[in-house]
Amino acid sequence: MVKIVILKKIKFLGSLKKLAFIFLIVSSLIFPNKIKSQDEMVNIGLAFPGRRVGGGTRGECSARKIMHLVPESNISFQNELGHFALIIGPSNDPKDININFKEFEPTQKNAIDLKDLKIKASKEKVFLISIPSQDVPFILESSFDCNDNTDMGFDFNFIQDSSPPAQTLIAPSSYHENKNKEDKMVWLSKFCDGNISQSSLSEKFQIGEFFDENWEKEINVTCLNKLS
Repeated sequence: MVKIVILKKIKFLGSLKKLAFIFLIVSSLIFPNKIKSQDEMVNIGLAFPGRRVGGGTRGECSARKIMHLVPESNISFQNELGHFALIIGPSNDPKDININFKEFEPTQKNAIDLKDLKIKASKEKVFLISIPSQDVPFILESSFDCNDNTDMGFDFNFIQDSSPPAQTLIAPSSYHENKNKEDKMVWLSKFCDGNISQSSLSEKFQIGEFFDENWEKEINVTCLNKLS
């Protein structure tokens, strides 16, 4: 008698699983967006193919590295203050940094409302930028301005090297599913206008391989006001 009851329960559970599977298939046909993650609905995917580390090639200027302090997926979600951070390496001849904003999807209905900017040359440093909140994903691209040398009125840009840019996809906070994850940008903002140790940066952002013997042990953190 007990065996019969157990068998009936097993059959009942099996029927429920079949019904659930059928419901999932039907739902996907009628409401396709309802069972997709927010990332999939905006075609963000699991990772952005751009590189979060720029520079590193031949030439004094382009050999200098620049890195976005973002997850390995290279997708960053804006917090309430629009924080975004990058770090630049040491150099004997520092160049300005070009920050460019690009549409993620050229055909998207809402365009981004951001203007490109330039950050003044400096030695190794962490920059925390506050970017106005956007309703759609966009690409942030940063690189050193290696073509800024002129002499005696002649432009010698044609012999200058160029710095490969770092590129990261930035999405609105509303697209972020894991709201309980630590906001590392808020943590970094506590060091504004002060210094932070290599070890702290390495531990928090897993970037130990980015440093070498040319770096200072303490790195300055400069926080820029909200861009407009």
